[in-house]
Amino acid sequence: MNSRVFGLDIGTTSIKCALVKKEGNVFSIESIAVAPQTAKGIVSESLVDLEALADVIRKMLVSANLKTANVAFSLPESQVYTKVIEMPLLSDQELSAALKFEMEQYIPLPLDQVKTDWVILGKSESSDLPALYRNGTGPADQLRQSGGEASEAGKKTMEVMIIAAPLSIVNKYEKLSEMLNLRSESIESEVISVHRALLPLVNNTSSHMILHIGSNISSICIVKQGIIKTIVSMSLGGTVITRAISIALGIDSAQAENYKRAYGLNQDAFEGKIGKALAPILQSIVGDVKKTMLSFREKNANEAISQVVLSGGSSLLPGIDAFFTNNLSTQVVLGNCFAAYSMENVPQELAIQAPSFNVVVGLALRNLL
Repeated sequence: MNSRVFGLDIGTTSIKCALVKKEGNVFSIESIAVAPQTAKGIVSESLVDLEALADVIRKMLVSANLKTANVAFSLPESQVYTKVIEMPLLSDQELSAALKFEMEQYIPLPLDQVKTDWVILGKSESSDLPALYRNGTGPADQLRQSGGEASEAGKKTMEVMIIAAPLSIVNKYEKLSEMLNLRSESIESEVISVHRALLPLVNNTSSHMILHIGSNISSICIVKQGIIKTIVSMSLGGTVITRAISIALGIDSAQAENYKRAYGLNQDAFEGKIGKALAPILQSIVGDVKKTMLSFREKNANEAISQVVLSGGSSLLPGIDAFFTNNLSTQVVLGNCFAAYSMENVPQELAIQAPSFNVVVGLALRNLL
């Protein structure tokens, strides 16, 4: 039986932890907590800053009263290289050799400086998606062979997700685990955590797009029949939106953040200045979304995306769902991890912020699906 893990999401502006319990088919929140991020966060190379971060997390974990020391971390897409590639149908031994050359093409660092993993997409469960660290096991132990799909040329192919992150970053998370007396069960890409958190919403015969708007990076994830097909990232997120409002109104970042959450795309607020400041950023995201949709249609017999699922704290901005609906001519919904699993015991003050908890809840679900 897999050990229970709690999720620990170390974000740019906040830190979250969550432990989910499953009894039969009923999911519930056993523990959940939020703490403000430290000044330097996880990006600092200073041991003093890492100790300060550990101190904040330690206090948060005490308040959450977690019943396990097994932790699952996520890395933001800005620190991870993720790619879904199509490969001919190969044996495990052939695939291992071929992937080395593929990774050298897609990963902009020497392979001896990164931690890597991969998985064949198809019949594997969500919890088998690749992680940069998983109970000390290697990538080859996690491969699952699917039946493959017929390519346009009639040959059998398979889709493989590869993931890599600099060893310096992975080692920092493992060092943090040691400082907190935790057992690091896995370190995975943020978008994989979000996919798991929203799986019931996208696990059907239609094709969906998850648009996760993070603090610094936004990620586009196309899911077909519950399986990830495409991952695209862009250097736009909530921080850029806040900065645009700050400049447009001549206010500090803290006030701009409050205005962003309160007014969003309201064209009447501040003579429409906030809406005008946000427009070019959101239109840029729309442009990348449309390109990704078009590429998917070209590769999938003109199949359209049936629904866009928004995720991340910025997806809660007033009017943003209507904005994407109008600009994409596609149904747009908010991705609510708590509702997706009909979770019980969710604090009301956190339930209304559900899209911002998709990462940490997805981590906590890792060994439960």
